[in-house]
Amino acid sequence: MDEVARDTRLLGAKVVAVHGETVVEPVEPGTNMASLRSDHVDGLAHPGLITLEEARIAAKKDIFLEVSARKGHSFTNGHVVRMAKAAGSRLILDSDSHEPGDLLTPEFAKNVALGSGISEEEAYHLLEFAPLDFLKKIGVPYTPSIRD
Repeated sequence: MDEVARDTRLLGAKVVAVHGETVVEPVEPGTNMASLRSDHVDGLAHPGLITLEEARIAAKKDIFLEVSARKGHSFTNGHVVRMAKAAGSRLILDSDSHEPGDLLTPEFAKNVALGSGISEEEAYHLLEFAPLDFLKKIGVPYTPSIRD
């Protein structure tokens, strides 16, 4: 996994996100750990039943864990949030869009966040600041808009 992530970066990818061990698709066991051990991964998408040890590695290596709005992948959002909180790892909410109808409205994104078991305040941070933190992590400068 590390070699693939490194090569992806060398080929010009600004973001390397790896498909995690979701409970609704066949994924090779150990994919989460292999991804988290890489120095070239920015995010782990739909990590499924991620372990506390894996979440701690994500925290240590500043790898974001996805709270997924995708049907099926979202089944384990509450577990992902609990592990992330216990480990101090960062979260990001993502649509995992496969087509235009999968894109999120602000209202639905908030519902997904709240449905994962976080508070209103945590949902606000997840939706407003986590994306900016992720952009900063990958080296995209943030310029405040007039609404800030």
